[in-house]
Amino acid sequence: MKQKNTIWLLPVLAVMIITSWSCEKNFNDLNQNTNKPTAVPPYLLVTGILNKMVDFPTGDQDHWNQYFLINYDYYGNNRYDFGSGSSYYTELKNVTKMEDQAKAIGLPNVNPYKAMANFFKAYYFTKMSLEMGNIPMTAALQGSNNLTPEYDSQKKVFQQSFQWLDSANNDLGILVAAGTNTLGGDIYFGGDLLKWQKTVNAFRLRLLINLSKKSGDADLNIASQFSSIINNPAKYPLFQSSDDNLQYTYSHPTNDYPETPANFGFNALRENCSGTYIGLLTSLKDPRVFLTADPATALVASGKSPTDFSAFVGADPGEDLGKMYAKTNAGQYSLISRYRYYNTYTGEPTVIVGYPELCFNIAEAINRGWITSGPKGNAETYYKLGMQASMASYNIPAAGSMPVYFLRPGASLGTFDTYTVNVDFNNYYNQPSVAYINGATGLTQILKQKYLALFRHSGLEAYFQFRRTGVPAFTTGAGTGNSGRIALRFQYPSNEITTNTANYQTALKNQFNSNDDINGVMWLLQ
Repeated sequence: MKQKNTIWLLPVLAVMIITSWSCEKNFNDLNQNTNKPTAVPPYLLVTGILNKMVDFPTGDQDHWNQYFLINYDYYGNNRYDFGSGSSYYTELKNVTKMEDQAKAIGLPNVNPYKAMANFFKAYYFTKMSLEMGNIPMTAALQGSNNLTPEYDSQKKVFQQSFQWLDSANNDLGILVAAGTNTLGGDIYFGGDLLKWQKTVNAFRLRLLINLSKKSGDADLNIASQFSSIINNPAKYPLFQSSDDNLQYTYSHPTNDYPETPANFGFNALRENCSGTYIGLLTSLKDPRVFLTADPATALVASGKSPTDFSAFVGADPGEDLGKMYAKTNAGQYSLISRYRYYNTYTGEPTVIVGYPELCFNIAEAINRGWITSGPKGNAETYYKLGMQASMASYNIPAAGSMPVYFLRPGASLGTFDTYTVNVDFNNYYNQPSVAYINGATGLTQILKQKYLALFRHSGLEAYFQFRRTGVPAFTTGAGTGNSGRIALRFQYPSNEITTNTANYQTALKNQFNSNDDINGVMWLLQ
């Protein structure tokens, strides 16, 4: 009897529970998937946003910066026939969501996620604008409320970005003073908000330098903005060394460097060094060439020492690919260092915003008369600091000897010949071509050294510098296409043509005579 009563009571109880529950829940409640999250914690969004900040050192950007070149047309080319620029609106939507979620969980108005949201907005919007010109900003990110956002002028994009960066700095300063380090998901600094504050200000100086042609614009006050940051380090802290760099560090097997032992055989002879980069290094007798490139094997075979600067030769970026490929296979051109870039799975960290660049930007600002000096000294001081920091990143000693490793000709990866090179920074610096000279010559020196320091780092900054200043001289020819011109901008994404047609056409009319012209001169270059 006890067993029989249990069997009949359970279904009755189940019916009572279901009846009671269904009376209290509506249809939508019943159809909610309780296994699917309805909100994302802000720290989970941070990681994805941060991952998209890095420009990995491979492919077209290295070619467009004229650092090294592809010589086999099946895998690409060195042409400046630019297509669409980068779109970061997905990341910016996540930035908005991150900011909203921080508010939803009850964080105060001044919080790390809001501060970082302001930085991210400035970073991604200006990055797109530097590539294309005017872009949707004010009316963007509204979803179905506005599917056809108007374009903001490039000037307005930068003005708004400077405001965001100032707000980010102010909020981060408050949080740092309060001892707050709660930025979850931070893959770069582990939540260290002081380092983020330094990054915000270093990035702002980068943007100001990119607007050097607009230094006379009273609305922007470029020199005044630069001076306010440099002369108030308590409010606007900056990088003090390369230890403060914003950089992406690789780990094996989850996040490998673009060149690894696994793809060495695939890429071994299909890319070679550019004469723009190698020629500048060898003309300055710069020891970095021994660490970033291998000597041309044909020249070594003919009797040149592998540690002779003349043994390093880069190809003209304008050379026809067929000829470049044949010469590379004949050992007439230097290849990128096999030891530094292919011998491990982790290579070197990729710098996004770094201390050497900061030093050169300050040196340039002093040279241009925007400021008279910085906390560490005059233009020459910052010029030297930038060089020394760059060389230190390759473990080049200030004075003494260092080992260098070149792949043995015909040997498999891992078989390197070792040589010793003597270096002395003072001797290097005292060369007439290197020692700083005031005025226009000094500006060219600063820009050349900045170009060398940016090798394989910071995305298109080297190209942006050439586009702005013409330093160093980029070469063109059959291999670079575009009728012998270096393109000045990227085109707008193709979906703008089909989904935002009227505003797209207005943007072109306002900037480039109604043509989406890769040779059009955007506002900041005028």
